[in-house]
Amino acid sequence: MSDSDSNHLTFTIPSNGDNDPLKIRVHEDATDDDDQGDAETNTGFVMWPSAVLLSHHISQHPELLQGADTPNGNVMELGAGCGLPGLTAATILQNSDDSSSGSKSDDKVIFTDYNPAVLENLKRNILLNEFDVEHEVYGLDWFHQQPPGSNDDDEDKAGVMKRDDSTWVEREENTWVDTDGTSHGQFRLILGADLIVCSNDADLVAHTLDASLMEGGVAVILGASADRRFGVSDFPNSCRELGMEVEVDENILEAREDGGEQLMEELEMGGYNQRACTFGHDFTMFTINKPVSSS
Repeated sequence: MSDSDSNHLTFTIPSNGDNDPLKIRVHEDATDDDDQGDAETNTGFVMWPSAVLLSHHISQHPELLQGADTPNGNVMELGAGCGLPGLTAATILQNSDDSSSGSKSDDKVIFTDYNPAVLENLKRNILLNEFDVEHEVYGLDWFHQQPPGSNDDDEDKAGVMKRDDSTWVEREENTWVDTDGTSHGQFRLILGADLIVCSNDADLVAHTLDASLMEGGVAVILGASADRRFGVSDFPNSCRELGMEVEVDENILEAREDGGEQLMEELEMGGYNQRACTFGHDFTMFTINKPVSSS
């Protein structure tokens, strides 16, 4: 059973096998800024059902986090919002390390979003859950990860304009760049929930994955189905055009045989059947693999 109070929601995420369920606490921080609401930049302040379903998925498949089939590296939640999947991942990694089950115990969990206020709420949610896994919180804007030639101001560069002094920082090869202009190494596993909403999100997310996912790495992106979100049907081709392999699983909720009433309760806490835009929809999950180059 899930519980809530005036300060946070507590999600009960079933664990794989005989392990105890995970208790993940999340604070929602809906903005009162009318300009943010009009610009649809307030989405990261509230929970969304795709984040709940993705958290259930990775908890039922801890091998994704243990990473036996991926290179050494860290884990990122892309477009984290309130951070439920990333918080779930960090808790699983901590529990795996405690039980000496062979997880990559030195891995960090990196939380990213582009809105500074959302990043502050992410830090608050990390403190709520009191895990010991190494972690960082960074600003990440999908537009800054685009390849050379996509920036109208400089056709030869891809990167970001630094906030502090407005100097241009070029994104180095095989890195992603944060909103302060610092380049970072790629990840072995990337998680993302409800990232694709607008038609151009398909290309933006695909290029961001290409910039931030290491060869041999895996990304799991879960969101509403194509009949609810623009760009979802275009996303697999956007990834494949960049050389990544994509597996598409549709009707995720309908196909689940576990969870039952508890899963539906968790989804309702995440907004399912409560907001008109999410009423009654199913979900699509993309599993993206970035092949190791032959050169």
